[in-house]
Amino acid sequence: MSEQSINQTKIWTALELLRWGTVYFIEKKIDSPRLTMELMLCEVLECSRVQLYMSYEKPLSSNELAKLRVMTTRRAQREPLQYILGKTEFYGLPFFVDSSVLIPRPETEILVERVIKSVKESNNENISILDIGTGSGCIAITLAKKLPECRVVGIDISSDALEVAKRNAGLNEVNVEFIRRDVLKEMKVKQPFEIIVSNPPYISSSEMKEIEPELLEHEPHIALTDGNDGLEFYRRYSELFKDILAIDGEFFVEFGYGQSDDVRRLFTMNFDCTVYNDLADIPRVIYGKHKANII
Repeated sequence: MSEQSINQTKIWTALELLRWGTVYFIEKKIDSPRLTMELMLCEVLECSRVQLYMSYEKPLSSNELAKLRVMTTRRAQREPLQYILGKTEFYGLPFFVDSSVLIPRPETEILVERVIKSVKESNNENISILDIGTGSGCIAITLAKKLPECRVVGIDISSDALEVAKRNAGLNEVNVEFIRRDVLKEMKVKQPFEIIVSNPPYISSSEMKEIEPELLEHEPHIALTDGNDGLEFYRRYSELFKDILAIDGEFFVEFGYGQSDDVRRLFTMNFDCTVYNDLADIPRVIYGKHKANII
């Protein structure tokens, strides 16, 4: 069975296509094969999953079949479903995505949760937040949505990524200032930020050779790897944050599997730090503040 089975000479119902697509994606070793086909059908038919379940006997038009053929072929070639659909969700909010930005991951939501918790507990929501390597803008935009009194700035080296982020800010009706900056080079700010958050590239060059095709062949390498040992950005941050983080400010930075000890070692030279685990109980985020002055 192949994608060539979808053709205009046969009348296909949504249910028949769902069954065919599930088997086809199993053969192609695609994750969540049935859900993948459901979401593609929903996109083509412009309906929700509930509406799809109620329309199983609906025949697809030739135009709808043509669109579905293209989508199934792209996914079979291991292009991420989010890029095919052109959208995804993060923290319950909608986001446009394309190959110029990293697809938001659920584990990154812990960054958002920790920042929101910290701001709420401070009883002062009129603060400044900097998101370094903003990409699609998912972190910055979500924080701006949940903490509307805060000033949120997102920076990225990629102009294409910043265009996607601006589009997402409009989609979610928030005001975020997006600026092009290379954080590994000179980085000056007018005033220190009270919170800094970042999900930097942390896959090492050696690990890049072993990642799944969806990442290796489709997601932007500049957002995945530092081209080194995976710690380049943490070394930079451990020095940079001394200058751009307010004296009583806080930072929240995501890191990769197995990097906890190395990242903690870099930051504890200048900051008091705590590591938080994600929902899978894997160390995922380092939190820090300037070391308390000893009088």
